[in-house]
Amino acid sequence: MTYQVLTGESPERMVLPANPSSVWIISTLEIVVSWQDDHHLMLIHPSYPLAGQRNSPPHDEGYWAPPFVAYPVPLEFSPPATAGSLLRLATEAAQHIDIERDLNHLAYQMGLRDTRLKRRSPFLELKVSPRSPSLVKAYYILRHGLVGVDTSSSRNLADPEQRRGYVFLPLRGYSAATRERASEEHGRSQRWFLGKPLMSNVEHVLSDEMRRLRISEECIDVPPDLFFREERGVLCVVDLAGYGTALRYAFEHMHTFSMTANNAQEEFRRRVAHELHTMLGDLGTTQAQFAGDGFVAAFPERAFPDTAELITSVIARWEALVDLIEQLNGSIREPDKRVGTRMVLHQGEYAYGRIAGTRSFAAAFDGAAVIEAVRLEQGLAAASKERNATVFTSLPERSHLLAVSRRLGDRIELSGSENTFPRWMTLGEASVSAKEYAGDIVIYQLPAAGEKR
Repeated sequence: MTYQVLTGESPERMVLPANPSSVWIISTLEIVVSWQDDHHLMLIHPSYPLAGQRNSPPHDEGYWAPPFVAYPVPLEFSPPATAGSLLRLATEAAQHIDIERDLNHLAYQMGLRDTRLKRRSPFLELKVSPRSPSLVKAYYILRHGLVGVDTSSSRNLADPEQRRGYVFLPLRGYSAATRERASEEHGRSQRWFLGKPLMSNVEHVLSDEMRRLRISEECIDVPPDLFFREERGVLCVVDLAGYGTALRYAFEHMHTFSMTANNAQEEFRRRVAHELHTMLGDLGTTQAQFAGDGFVAAFPERAFPDTAELITSVIARWEALVDLIEQLNGSIREPDKRVGTRMVLHQGEYAYGRIAGTRSFAAAFDGAAVIEAVRLEQGLAAASKERNATVFTSLPERSHLLAVSRRLGDRIELSGSENTFPRWMTLGEASVSAKEYAGDIVIYQLPAAGEKR
């Protein structure tokens, strides 16, 4: 079955290469936003492939599509067999639907107010179903462009924290941003963007340079600063020391008759990862980037105004996670194979969101304070390993360390005594450096079971 596009100019009596098992009206909302020197079409990821379908690995990704509303077209006694009968069936069904009302409802659910729509040329596709490739279906694509919206709702187009999952396909840079791949399963070539194929109706519209130009001319201007937030707050960097060594130990020594070596290692990894995510969820922040055995997280002042109270909560929750790691360490008989932890707390200004605007596909951090916090953690790791400062000379091989930057310590009137964090032992102040950055920190240690304070 070959992909086929039908329009009002298609021959009336042209016999369809396959009878569609179903017919759908797809009413699409084309939203183009400007960013720097290009215009970008907003796309969503409406569905993962259905379970039980014979999808080849490349088609286990789902598809990028514009926001849309779908309507099934009833088939009476038999499916249409010619282009004319198929077009008549679809167009007559569309006349009984208030498409623009439904699209305005869709826009309202997207957080958009006072929207203005413009009809664009429709077409009909006969193709292999994207989600059920064993079936041939027909799709009547009714295109509408969003050409006006109340500027007070522009941030809902920018989706700064990626909560709505929008991605933005460059129109001027369309060829460079996409690549073509053959699809034997769907009987045609496909354009891929950000690791997933474009829905065929998107590819058809954008394959013509003049169509790309026309929809670009009706773009929505979104101010660049709406794609991310400028924040000030507490930054937290966490890393686990010896995590890889502990995983190898789990693989080699922690399996049983009922658990394989791979399962033991995987269970160890998943337990730690689960607790790292749960910790930040319990504390109430979603501004975070995870990387295996650690994370960078932020607590913006607008949501966490009491810095001292926040630090107390962070430390209490971190202690619970360290206690869990100590339970896992109890299963590791060799001390140098156990897991240690490092947490650095810092404060400053940063940005979070779509840092590269429409070209961002995940929320990220930016700003000098973020780099400083990461460098402080790297410096703490190097200094504790090399033991080149007095505060580190008597540390055990795997320790649980907490460091507070001097900037944050001054803000919360850090006393440097055990009364600040009751379970932690104050090691003292130190200057640490990594790459181009050097900074002062106050260092604490949480003694493991059996260690003296």
